[in-house]
Amino acid sequence: MLAIALLASCYVAAQRYLKERHSKRVEITMDWTDFDALARSYGYNEEQFLVALRRAGLTSLAIGEELGSSVGSNADAIAVPGAALINQARMSPLANPVLSRLLREGKIRSRDVYLVVYSASTYQRYAADLPVRFGPSAVHILNPTLPYVIAVRTQADFFAGMGLGIPSSQLALARKLNLIVDPRLQNDERFGAAQIDAMLDEILHQAKLGTLIFMGLSNEVLGYPDHLQDTAAAIKRAHLRFGAIEWYDKNQEQRGTVKLGSYLPGYVTRVQAISKLELDKLSPQAEIARYLLGVRERNIRVVYLHPYVHLWDKRSIEATNVAIVHALATALRAHGFSLGTATPIPAFRINPLVVAVVSLAVPAIFLLILESLGIADPRLAALAFALDLLLVGFGFAAHHDMLARKADGLAAALLFPVAAALALAPVYRGAIGGNPYVAGIRALIAGIGITFAGGLVVVGLLSTPLTMEEIDRFVGVRAVLILPPLTILGLYWFTPNFGARIGSVRKALDSPVRIVQLAVLAVLGLAAFILLIRAGNQPDITPSAFELAVRSKLTAILSVRPRFKEFALAWPLLMLLPSLVPSDRRAWGWLFALAIGVGLSDVLDTFSHLHTPLEVSVIRMILGGLVGALLGAVLIALYRAVRRPVRTPPVPPMRTPVGTIS
Repeated sequence: MLAIALLASCYVAAQRYLKERHSKRVEITMDWTDFDALARSYGYNEEQFLVALRRAGLTSLAIGEELGSSVGSNADAIAVPGAALINQARMSPLANPVLSRLLREGKIRSRDVYLVVYSASTYQRYAADLPVRFGPSAVHILNPTLPYVIAVRTQADFFAGMGLGIPSSQLALARKLNLIVDPRLQNDERFGAAQIDAMLDEILHQAKLGTLIFMGLSNEVLGYPDHLQDTAAAIKRAHLRFGAIEWYDKNQEQRGTVKLGSYLPGYVTRVQAISKLELDKLSPQAEIARYLLGVRERNIRVVYLHPYVHLWDKRSIEATNVAIVHALATALRAHGFSLGTATPIPAFRINPLVVAVVSLAVPAIFLLILESLGIADPRLAALAFALDLLLVGFGFAAHHDMLARKADGLAAALLFPVAAALALAPVYRGAIGGNPYVAGIRALIAGIGITFAGGLVVVGLLSTPLTMEEIDRFVGVRAVLILPPLTILGLYWFTPNFGARIGSVRKALDSPVRIVQLAVLAVLGLAAFILLIRAGNQPDITPSAFELAVRSKLTAILSVRPRFKEFALAWPLLMLLPSLVPSDRRAWGWLFALAIGVGLSDVLDTFSHLHTPLEVSVIRMILGGLVGALLGAVLIALYRAVRRPVRTPPVPPMRTPVGTIS
């Protein structure tokens, strides 16, 4: 059953790999608002600057809506509260003849906001957008010819924060320079299907549109909270992509992202941005490396740039930004990516029958674990398989199959590391002889191989477009890292499999405690605490500067960075385990069981990051094993130099029959 389930998992993994190969096009987009501010501040010609950026590799401009507070920043229009107009007229006559006439006729109201527009295209946008934002009854056209005058019944501060559409001049500039436009729209809870459609229709034919990325102080997606399905329908109709912004703090998440993304499988692209505050502290090389890492290892397909405002190698600010875009584009192409409209993970669905077959791996590995502990009953096996199939079948029948698949996926991630540890039990008992290096390699391959099988099961159960875009997240990351090592330690102490069973708990507790043991326990407690709060994609504490530097060096050398817990801790100890002399095995076997358990769990954690391309996860596991084997060989040599191996008689077979997982 396990073999059949693993074959089905390989089939799903192959399908997923093919889908990931179809998602290799990346957008490099520049925030227009910050770019415009930079160009104006330094007197750069915006069009020439953008041409240089496009030649360097820039594909898109992220253009946001004009806010009410920005009206008047150019010569196209000005917004004035009615009270300000009335008060100004009391001190001096109004120069604008239209406003002067309206004032004489008593048509200026103190509580309204008045827009005086000097551009026909801007007037057309306001005439179309203002009724959508404020309602038709609140907008009055007071003068339909130049200079246009529009009255809006609203408060000045509310008007200042309201989006007024994307200026046509900015869309025209992007169209002229053959740049994709990533529109940035602001939500209003009052918007329904008609308003949402009108917002997209207004810009749909003015430029080549790419990824829709939402903006606003409320940090909400368009249509939140009651009209997300209308937004999804509008995105599909316009053939756009929904840009889900990657976040590191739960407070940064745009509200409605998960719900909207759930309606849009095959239309979601992941967006990575570095805030201006953080960007100010990074070197250009660090910025480029971070974006490249996101694209390669986290399925980022929209790189969202803010202008870099510092000099790089004595270049001008303009040349610095061009050099950053060129270096990033060159690195992306070198790693097999192309530039253009971002490609999301294509929509795909694995046959439910295949998913059901993959799920059989969970009861199969559970039964093998029980058998290795001396528990074997055909009736129990039949019950376990039947319950698993009922769970998956009921999930699909109730249209909540992901709940059942997540339950099975979590169970697989918890059980396979335990199964791997039980398969390694003869090594703990000292029953593996021969060349210590060969024995260490064999143990390492067995441990990694069994946990890799568990990773394939997780992939087979949970690979969907939404999990791969991290709209739907794997649950239980902390449990995967904590529970298997503790379970392995418990099995080490309380079962005969590892040859170190505690005969009497009372005697064990009455035995003297050494200072070195207390010190080791304190260190382990601190390590477990750090491991717990560092778990997951958004850990509670960030890595230190030293760790980040080491990570960066490893990534630069190996292309894909292996996990520290594997290559620096678990695998060297697993390599060393067959070489331990009996006294050291008795004294420190429990510590080896715990540390190796952490590494076995970490392999499953790697494959639980479903937004990481499968190819990257496999390479990370292989590199971790290779580097760990090298360090393990060094550790074996050092150990054998200090502790000469002692010939011991072979371990007699235990009276209690014990099975092994192979």
